[in-house]
Amino acid sequence: MHHLTHLARLVATMALLLQATSHCLAAPANKCVIDGQVTYQQGPCPTGQARRPPTVDELNALEKQRRAAVTTKASTPPPTTSTSTPTPPAALTGFRCDGRQHCSQMKSCAEAKYFLAHCPGVKMDGDNDGSPCELDVCR
Repeated sequence: MHHLTHLARLVATMALLLQATSHCLAAPANKCVIDGQVTYQQGPCPTGQARRPPTVDELNALEKQRRAAVTTKASTPPPTTSTSTPTPPAALTGFRCDGRQHCSQMKSCAEAKYFLAHCPGVKMDGDNDGSPCELDVCR
């Protein structure tokens, strides 16, 4: 019987302590550094304190932005440098795309090179080496 009374008092005391401190548990403590000493406070840290460390969500958002910027930069192709002489535009050459597709329809190698560089659907580079009509007008 004596043990039960002692146990009942202990339970009652713990209940009172829990009730008395429950308001403290509701608000999170703020970790503050004041003059090199770490303190935990119920209220905000005094002004002049270093900003709080970023949350995991904030760090993840910043990382996504960084990766998106890198991906955008990487997806932009670098300017190509050509070792061959670029084909002049139609105004300077007098050539224009008119539906011809084959080497047998070309009058000169310059015309074949223009067609290969500027006209869709041409069939003038059988070995895909960038040189048209190698067996015809561009021998």
